Amino acid sequence: MRKVHRYAFDPSDRLEPTPLYAKLRSEEPIARVKLPHGEEGWLVTRHESVKKVLGDPRLSRAAVVAAGERAPRSSINPLRVNPMSAVDPPELARRRKFVAGGLTRNRVEPYRPRTQEIANELIDDMIAAGPPGDVIESFSTRLPVMMSGEVLGVPRSDRIQFRDWGPPLMSQAGYTKQEIDDIYVRLRGYIRSLAARKREHPEDDLLSTFVQAQAEGQLTEDEVVSTAIALLVNDATANQIGSCLYLLLTHTDQLAWLRSNMSQLTKAVEELLRFAPLAPDVPVGGQGHIRMAMEDIELEGVLIRAGEYILPSIISANRDERVFVNADKLDLTRTPNRHIAFGHGAHRCPGEKLGRMEIQVAMASLLTRFPSLRLAVPVDEVPWKKDMASRGPEKLLVAW
Repeated sequence: MRKVHRYAFDPSDRLEPTPLYAKLRSEEPIARVKLPHGEEGWLVTRHESVKKVLGDPRLSRAAVVAAGERAPRSSINPLRVNPMSAVDPPELARRRKFVAGGLTRNRVEPYRPRTQEIANELIDDMIAAGPPGDVIESFSTRLPVMMSGEVLGVPRSDRIQFRDWGPPLMSQAGYTKQEIDDIYVRLRGYIRSLAARKREHPEDDLLSTFVQAQAEGQLTEDEVVSTAIALLVNDATANQIGSCLYLLLTHTDQLAWLRSNMSQLTKAVEELLRFAPLAPDVPVGGQGHIRMAMEDIELEGVLIRAGEYILPSIISANRDERVFVNADKLDLTRTPNRHIAFGHGAHRCPGEKLGRMEIQVAMASLLTRFPSLRLAVPVDEVPWKKDMASRGPEKLLVAW
């Protein structure tokens, strides 16, 4: 009788992955697991197998969404997903092209100077307020939402409210279904109103592109609204900025190296992304979305039958010692770095170019403007988010 492992019952410990991953990678890379809610599933922990799962068209996301309360999950509420993670190819390609096409490297790079301006404005405010300052409140939660608003064409005066609307939608607990539904109603009303204005007066922004695609019959109104909401309330980049800075401030040898080698910042950010888990140890967000097998599949000698759930762990894959030398060590000089922090395959994050650019600008700006940046509290006193879809510091007090 195969053992069923207890999974996702314990709170995350800062940025440390659960020890269960290392044990399973070594002894049982395809393991049977039970989450607090929903049915059992198969947890996949090795790098190459996780990539296979994420890229296999026989494994469906749409079937998981349709399963509702049957799907394995940590929250009592059924899974809420953005419109592109809820469908499979070829339908996925139709929806994805408008987002990915608007966020290619060539489209994102022109936003770098504006990102730098906003980062400097936020740092100016921090300096004016004086130390200690909370990087999370003053910087990391503000920069991404301001830039998402810039890309989508949201008026600047309206952007910061999306930061407040986001937490209930990302929470795994603490909010009722009614409270979450109420926020969605407000969000959808706002985006519909803004889309109507773009329809009358289109601009050079992503929401205008979505509205034009709707007029041509390539997107529905619901897809336009849902996709815009997913981009505006996604807290992944904000959490990664906080986590990346925390890693630097708690690995002083790596921070010293980076300050002396700022030309290597792009490579350093890739290692920070590999090392900092985006999600708690649950199958959502950066952890890797659950799939359902649409036919019998064999993986690492284990037969996964049609209708069973598969939970690919990106967190575990990025710490796989078969791929990364000294995988549990932060090494900003690491080359090559085959991390899959943004996923893999058809569902790879379409906003990865924008997210990378924002994190690069954030790290460079904070380290340059604050040459003596340091934690203002002991490491053990840094509070971490709980019961959220993304992992990160709740508050990060720093001095300079």
